[in-house]
Amino acid sequence: MNSEFPFFIYYIGLLIATLFLSRFIFRKYIQFAMSYNLKKPTNDRAVHKGIVFTGGGIVYAAVIMVAALILDNLDFLEFSNFSPIIASSILVAILGFYDDFVDISAFNKYIVLTFLILMLLYANATLPIIQNLNGFLGIYEIGYIPGLLFTSFVYLSIMNAINLTDGIDGYLAIFSIFFFTSLLYNFDVNKFYTLNTVSVIIIGCSIMFLRYNFSKAKKLFVGDAGSLFIGFWIATYLITYITSAPTSPLVNLYKIQPENIPVIAISMISIPVLDTLRVMFNRIINKKSPFAADRNHLHHILLDSGMSHLRTSLFLTVINWFNCVLIFLIEQNFNSKELTIIYIFISFLWFISFEYVNRRNVSLLKG
Repeated sequence: MNSEFPFFIYYIGLLIATLFLSRFIFRKYIQFAMSYNLKKPTNDRAVHKGIVFTGGGIVYAAVIMVAALILDNLDFLEFSNFSPIIASSILVAILGFYDDFVDISAFNKYIVLTFLILMLLYANATLPIIQNLNGFLGIYEIGYIPGLLFTSFVYLSIMNAINLTDGIDGYLAIFSIFFFTSLLYNFDVNKFYTLNTVSVIIIGCSIMFLRYNFSKAKKLFVGDAGSLFIGFWIATYLITYITSAPTSPLVNLYKIQPENIPVIAISMISIPVLDTLRVMFNRIINKKSPFAADRNHLHHILLDSGMSHLRTSLFLTVINWFNCVLIFLIEQNFNSKELTIIYIFISFLWFISFEYVNRRNVSLLKG
């Protein structure tokens, strides 16, 4: 592809087109949700009162599907090669949409997701399996079967972590905008134009979704349809980031040590990962299922301390990227073992900070 091609203009045009298309589909979905009473169930854990519609994440899948059909003829895009990945993401969104309105046990849901991921990784050559960690913690080649299982575990873990962010207004959308925007330049350097196209589409859908997510009259959540869909693509991007490291121009451009790539990748979702590990740990010590729903997430702690939904969403997103930028800036000075310890230490400091706020909230509530 000609390096002089105006990709910036292409991305801006794509973003504008996505905004208009997603606005149209979101409006139609709201009408559909009102007609068929597709409301988010309310309970003691809910942070919203009144009517809240859910399942809006299916709009993301619809926009991706339309874009793949329209843009496939562009010679620098490879939507035909990405069709298994796009089809899998749409199936994930459909499963999530079904789960938004029909109670599926966590076990059954993740059995289906595991099957979808394994079939995608086994049958698709476009998405590499993690078979080499480039010296991370002294690990290099790990073989095909271990790599297949490990990559599936990474997919499911990331999807679960991102799924937990869809609890308050704005958080998932704002986090997604930051995440996919941060990788635009990186993937442009690698000439991953198809992935960047998907990034712009998700960014556009997320920007438009914020309008409905913060609406008082017609409030909409993406639900599992959206959180699992976005989690799927975030996992795809991070796995691509890891597997492309040995041949990536970014390694030379930023002088990145290949063994530190996995630490940088996980730091991009450090706060969702911290939230997931924290709530699962608390559930286990309280003799509950690690997948049981509760009101003990980081965003709940900040809401209970008096922060608004918007401020909470922005705060969690900002500290997530503070962690990532810090790890990125210092990684050249450390090997993967040392950098991993530093990453764990930073996460532990945030864990202590949130626990302090949580205990103060409980103390004020009792007092």
